[in-house]
This record gives sequence, structure tokens and C-alpha cells, in this order.
Amino acid sequence: MKLLKFLTVTIFALTLVACGKPTAPESAKEEGYGTTHEGKPAEGRNELPAD
Repeated sequence: MKLLKFLTVTIFALTLVACGKPTAPESAKEEGYGTTHEGKPAEGRNELPAD
């Protein structure tokens, strides 16, 4: 039973390490945020709200 708990905790810890923290930009005002991969402004539901 101890071995099962140890393996469960170990797998959980490794999962957290592998996933890391989110990689989203910290600010919506960063350069390139709100644009497509081609550098054009996003349209529709993906566009940034107006200030």
C-alpha cells in the first residue's frame, strides 16, 4: 500500500513538473498579442477589446 501511494505521488509530481506554468503573455499589450501568425489584427471573437 505504501508503494502504491509513493508511485501515485511521484507520478503526480512528475506531471506537474512536465506541464510547467502557463505560457500565455502576462499583458495583453505585449507586441504581437492579438494578431494572427501572419501579423494581421485578429478578427471576430478573437480581436482585442477597444480601450
